[in-house]
Amino acid sequence: MVPDSTEIEYRNPQGALLRSLVFPGWGQFYNEKPVKGLIYGTLELGLLGLVFYENSKAEHAREMYQETELASWQNSYEFHSGLRRDFIWYTAGAWVVGLLDAYVDAYLFSFEAENTKFDGDVGFSMRAVINF
Repeated sequence: MVPDSTEIEYRNPQGALLRSLVFPGWGQFYNEKPVKGLIYGTLELGLLGLVFYENSKAEHAREMYQETELASWQNSYEFHSGLRRDFIWYTAGAWVVGLLDAYVDAYLFSFEAENTKFDGDVGFSMRAVINF
């Protein structure tokens, strides 16, 4: 028996994915997972903030090296540029995981309700037919 769609609430996986694409954590909120939404939103926006911070530090070090030509500023530039690159990768990874999480949660949103509905309809029967 197929469950009645009016009784079970569904979520659109593509809608959840697009929401997370627009703003980190929005897809999780759409799926009624606010804690996950806060975690993903904070993580992704925090990592993005670190990208901008390290970019600022790298640019400052580059400008100081151009003015003074001190090796310490060159080393500082290379250090902060490396961190900036690393945080870009971490941000991209967290973003992709957040997108996939929102998509899968939306796809499985009604899973428990559907199983509960099916539990009442499942039974076992046996019939023997004997032909002579």
